[in-house]
Amino acid sequence: MINSALVIFTSNIAQALGAIILAVVLAGFHRLYQRPYLLTWALSWWAFCVWLLSGAIALYLVDFMPATAPARLAASLVSITAGYWQAAWLFFGSYEATGERPLSRQFRRASLVLLLALALGCVILTLYTASEVRFLIRVGLRAFLLGTAFLVASWGIWRIRNRASGLGRRLIAGAFLLYGLHQFHYLVIIVLQAIQVSSMAYAAYLGPFDFLFQALIGIGMVTWLLEDEQQRVVAVADRIEHLAYHDPLTDLPNRDLLLQHLRSALGQAEARRERLAVVFVDLDSFKVVNESFGNQQGDELLKAFSERLRRNLRSTDLIARVAADEFAILLTALESETGAVRVAEKLLGITRLPFSLQGREVYLTASLGVSRHPEDGSDAETLLKRAQIAMARVKESNRDGYRLYTPGMDSHGLEQLSLGAELRRELSQRQGGLTLYYQPVLDAQRRRVDGVEALLRWRHPTRGLMTPGDFLWLAEASGLANVLDLWVLRQACREAGEWRREGAVDLLLAVNLSARSFQQPDLLQRIQEVLEETGFPPSALVLEITETLAMQKAEATLAILRGLKELGVHIAIDDFGTGYSSLSYLTTF
Repeated sequence: MINSALVIFTSNIAQALGAIILAVVLAGFHRLYQRPYLLTWALSWWAFCVWLLSGAIALYLVDFMPATAPARLAASLVSITAGYWQAAWLFFGSYEATGERPLSRQFRRASLVLLLALALGCVILTLYTASEVRFLIRVGLRAFLLGTAFLVASWGIWRIRNRASGLGRRLIAGAFLLYGLHQFHYLVIIVLQAIQVSSMAYAAYLGPFDFLFQALIGIGMVTWLLEDEQQRVVAVADRIEHLAYHDPLTDLPNRDLLLQHLRSALGQAEARRERLAVVFVDLDSFKVVNESFGNQQGDELLKAFSERLRRNLRSTDLIARVAADEFAILLTALESETGAVRVAEKLLGITRLPFSLQGREVYLTASLGVSRHPEDGSDAETLLKRAQIAMARVKESNRDGYRLYTPGMDSHGLEQLSLGAELRRELSQRQGGLTLYYQPVLDAQRRRVDGVEALLRWRHPTRGLMTPGDFLWLAEASGLANVLDLWVLRQACREAGEWRREGAVDLLLAVNLSARSFQQPDLLQRIQEVLEETGFPPSALVLEITETLAMQKAEATLAILRGLKELGVHIAIDDFGTGYSSLSYLTTF
């Protein structure tokens, strides 16, 4: 007849080898994928292995030592503690896997210490009890705890099946359920044995079922992990694809996706003989808000504006963010041009409504350009470009408005590019087109000229005499403002210096300074070099800056003014009363 103790011993050894393999596999996957629950489950299987081996040792020592022998007590304590910890680590890992967050170290440590104390108490309390009672307390309690842990873990994993379905989760939930019920089956057998209702003999042959359930659990864990990683890879790929066609800040479509939709909409519009329009939106004062409140608040403003657009446009209209503060809107299925005009007016209205930033009300305006199909183009790139050109014409005038594209706007843009190139050549090659006129400053009481103000003009070969308003903005846009200002300052100092040497010794010279030049870090050095080169006295030079320029960065302005004062140069505030000034700063200036 087969020895049941030998069967149990052999079964424990076989299961321990299987537990070691599974623990090593889970630990390897943890190093690869960095999922905390994998390491916790690996610890659970290591504890199971220790429980099986120490239990086998304790069973082997039964025939050689009494129950109170230190070796048997140590083997029993290690076995019982490992059995309890297996249940604890299984519960911890399942909680991390289903809740996707780890339990605190303090809770885990306290739980393990409490289970160690419980195991020690079980060993001490059963030192002198009958073998049936000792087996019931030491092994039966472990079966109860382990069965409960597996059933709770099964319920937790099955409960999230709607959130993440897959064969691995269903397999592991089912295997946990069967193994938990199997442990309660052991508990029933142990209880019946303790009250001498039946024998434990056939329980020795349940080892293959233990091994089968453990194999199913291992397969389920690995399958769950691989499915979870596949879902993560798919989610990351979807996210990357989404970001390729959407703005990460506002989640609006970007320029590429807008052009794709526009091409598709053009095909449908031609097939159905419908009209569509593109509205290009540029926020007029966004740069000022960004500098005043910071980039983070500027981003919040853009998100609020995007949400406002979503709420106030049709679900069929496509809204895209094409640049920092620029948006484009595709309007489809329009009955007439009036529909696009109404949308443009509505957009201006909702932009003028206040935004809340850091507890303050912020007001914005927008410049809008509108292009239409079929009047203004039949391809996506042309319609978007012409809507942007129309928006630029609004920017050049009064802003806070809209314009429909007209054919002459393209030629105007080409003329501007040509004019900018000519201005650059004029400054680099000194062709003689740029010249200075001087407006006298009269002292009415003494009836004499006290000073002159330098006025820049450009004698263009085809356009005639041009005033600064016709080309200074080009210098700003093309980065020539600083070069142009230095040329004006040097030329004016040279010519006014000649007049002073010819007898106008008290003559003052006033020269305007642009915002771009005023913000240059080497401004003081440049002015000093011009004065030394021309020999013009600093006390006779008056630099004029606008009130708005002075107030843009008041602290930096004060530093520059102090430097100019040390040079002996005078400062005049031009266009006083047209900006929004702080009286305290003006007093300091």
